Amino acid sequence: MFGRIASLLTVLGVGLYFTGWIYRWAYYSYFQLEVTTLDLPVESFLIAPIQVFFGNLSGGDFSTFFRTIRIAIASFIIFPNIFNLIKLFTQKLDKILNQWRLKLLRWSLKNKHPKITRYLQSFLYFKQFNYQKYDKALIDEIVVTFWLLTILFFLGKTQGNLDAVRDSRSDTSLLPTVTLIIPENQLPLGRKIDKYKLTDDPNINNFRIIGDIELYEQLLLRDYNNKTDPNFPQVIWRLLFDTEGQYYIFPSPLKKDVPSNFRPPVVVIQQSDRGEYIVILSPEAPPKP
Repeated sequence: MFGRIASLLTVLGVGLYFTGWIYRWAYYSYFQLEVTTLDLPVESFLIAPIQVFFGNLSGGDFSTFFRTIRIAIASFIIFPNIFNLIKLFTQKLDKILNQWRLKLLRWSLKNKHPKITRYLQSFLYFKQFNYQKYDKALIDEIVVTFWLLTILFFLGKTQGNLDAVRDSRSDTSLLPTVTLIIPENQLPLGRKIDKYKLTDDPNINNFRIIGDIELYEQLLLRDYNNKTDPNFPQVIWRLLFDTEGQYYIFPSPLKKDVPSNFRPPVVVIQQSDRGEYIVILSPEAPPKP
């Protein structure tokens, strides 16, 4: 009994880890990040499937849970049909091979090269496959495992993409808003604070750039949220990922008409171990004054 329980827990753990890895891979791929480069704890891959199977139930969103139920019901219906299709396919294959063997036998009686015919006959007998002759339980387990991995891959990838799109929009995001305060001239983004007013652009004379200068200039226009100017692009910076060495933050637009192919730029900021940085996290940004 304990051996069966251990085997079941092993299979369950592998399935959960696989689902969590696919979910994290799809989620961070949306932000152009590779999950293998992120310092994610192993246990997080075992917890992520909760989001894949149940979604945001606390927020009143039952669509993910209902999708999981529908796929589970469909799987119980499809499983028996898959086994029947395998059986019919192997029977049809055996029938075709037997027809070819008969043709080769007739041809060999008229042929003066029986050795060639014998080789072809041996090859066709080697290719013969009988579903009932081999280990049926092993074949069934292989089919079930392949089907379950396919379902888990579909669920993890679908939910990862949906959650990434949701979190990239400010009106639906569940990620915390972030305010980063750092010493002057240590980051080529951000504005100088003068009596709670944002003034000039950051001094970039001491910095060098590699890559697209236009992308950096666009970030300069969105490095803070000027709520008093209606013509200023309204964004909220959100914390995507926080590791022991870096902050991953991105500007999330407030507009609801965001294109479907929208991908926010992600800014990676090195953390300081000297207490120079102040990071303020909040569920949402304060309202317009």
